[in-house]
Amino acid sequence: MPDPAVSTSFPANCDLYMDWGKDTDYAFVFHDRNSVGLLIQWKSKGAAGEAVAVADSMRIHVPAVYRGGRSEGEEGPRWKIQEIWAITVSLERLDEFVRRVESFAQRIELAAPVAPGAIGVVGSPRLQASGDTLAAVLDDGCAFANARFRNSDGTRVIWLWNQDPASGGYRVWGVNGPSPAADFDYGGQYARDDLESIYPSTVKTQEEAYRATRLVGLRRAVSHGTHVMDLLAGEESWEIAYVQFPQAGIDDPSGLWLKRYALDGLHYVLECAGPKTKTIVANISWGPQTGPHDGSSILETAIDMLVVEQRALHSRTLVVSLPAGNSFATQSHACIDIVSGGEVDWHVPPDGEIPAFIELWWPVGAAVSDAHLSITSPSGVVFDVLQGVNPAPDKSWWAKLKTVGQYAKVLFVVHPTSGAAKERTGQHGRWKLKIPAAPAGPVGAVHVYVARADHNMGARRRAKASYLCDVGLEAGRFCSPGHRHDDVAASCVRRVGTLNGLATGEHTHVAAGYVDKPLASATYSSAGPPRPTAWVKPDYACVTDWSEARPGIRASGVRTGTKVVLVGTSTAAPQLGRMIVNSLPPKPPLPVPTKPVPYRVERVGKGCMPPDPKLVPPT
Repeated sequence: MPDPAVSTSFPANCDLYMDWGKDTDYAFVFHDRNSVGLLIQWKSKGAAGEAVAVADSMRIHVPAVYRGGRSEGEEGPRWKIQEIWAITVSLERLDEFVRRVESFAQRIELAAPVAPGAIGVVGSPRLQASGDTLAAVLDDGCAFANARFRNSDGTRVIWLWNQDPASGGYRVWGVNGPSPAADFDYGGQYARDDLESIYPSTVKTQEEAYRATRLVGLRRAVSHGTHVMDLLAGEESWEIAYVQFPQAGIDDPSGLWLKRYALDGLHYVLECAGPKTKTIVANISWGPQTGPHDGSSILETAIDMLVVEQRALHSRTLVVSLPAGNSFATQSHACIDIVSGGEVDWHVPPDGEIPAFIELWWPVGAAVSDAHLSITSPSGVVFDVLQGVNPAPDKSWWAKLKTVGQYAKVLFVVHPTSGAAKERTGQHGRWKLKIPAAPAGPVGAVHVYVARADHNMGARRRAKASYLCDVGLEAGRFCSPGHRHDDVAASCVRRVGTLNGLATGEHTHVAAGYVDKPLASATYSSAGPPRPTAWVKPDYACVTDWSEARPGIRASGVRTGTKVVLVGTSTAAPQLGRMIVNSLPPKPPLPVPTKPVPYRVERVGKGCMPPDPKLVPPT
């Protein structure tokens, strides 16, 4: 571990997670001590072209979908070079690569490194969607053998990419897959004919089919991804492209690592589209709690770019549906006024198996010299976060201040509290965060975001989620039932502004959740608005609970004929995606709410959508 008093920073355009990774010897980056993943936004397509030359000279693999190229048998370029990449770089070459691309990189973020997957290269012939609508699910658990997702021709899943390194299937390389651009070279993929050769041709039960394809998440009766796939495309005739997130990403609830897999997966889905495809509806029922919350994160920027690009290059509509999040009542967001200052406590529970992250974002116009933060550990150690200096006196926690884009930002990390990290074991308990009053400085609020640590896509873990609290919130716990879901005026902990950190982009479609009877916002459904933007999020709300006594929405289980109930805004997102596709092209794109709705715009956007009659209510 470097001397904590000495800065080991990457360049200014590298995010704070890069510095944290370097200072901790990348011990918590999926325990891969040989390589790291990067998300990079280049300053222009020309800069991206220069980066291709650098990567090639250093023998760093850049998937063709990012570097641009030509498709087989075509004279012109089928895909263009992308301004945002996801790549893996060995640790021994990381510093050199960053140094060589620093001048033409706009932003660089730490992401998950990927491990080689399937080695079989003989798969089905090239296959792309044949219909006018392609449904895409990026999630966990694709029940391709379930009759719900089959028709007279066999399974409707035309491509299944399992991103886990232990995946079965065939190599995800240019000679395989939906197009030559899909050469990510990790995980394993199956085309429709590959899946049909397994079930029902070779094995006769669904359990055997899932074992043969190494889809371990389908051992249970319920799968998050199967449930979402049913809500998105179960009643439709659409073909389906499925991206199975890796187990390591699913097991990490902070949301830090899945963004790389989501970006690769979205590009893979686009390559599954065929010349007749007019609409792609991609559902990503996942998202982090952290980030700038103004649509400017790298992944949000990439999604917005792809939506515009698909329209311009292919006259194709790309609909990306996202959940608002389930953080409304989790005490994971706070706002502290800079002028008056304030304090908030961060409770970090014991027995945590992964690092706990918290981010503090100062408003636009506040320089790092205006950003003051004092932290007191549970053991009573007090320190101030200073520009360019990591003040942590030991290896159990890490904090740093840096300018990120147009904001001053602090990243504070408490390392796993379970004891498994040995000398890097973090302290559990109450961490006190204090922002002193600065009446002479800029005006605005510091936004504090705790990384989510709840159960992600059905994963299980021992420790509870960390949360924020202050004196005002404790005093305001006792109130009438009618105000139990309101913000406490005397507290800096806020329920508004808790949107999914991926759900604040301009061109995404964000769904909140509501209870059908009585008509009211779901108590967990995250609220907007995002930080200053020109658009409103969430867009709409879809039913996620039939009543307080009958929570959740029913949809298909893993096995044919089974129905299961899941709760959360991840069930609202696929409903919204399907509604948008089914109402195109006539405008308005969504039906007008038919009921008087007692809602606030930050909870349900433009209104609550009537329940789809195809949904199965509880009996």
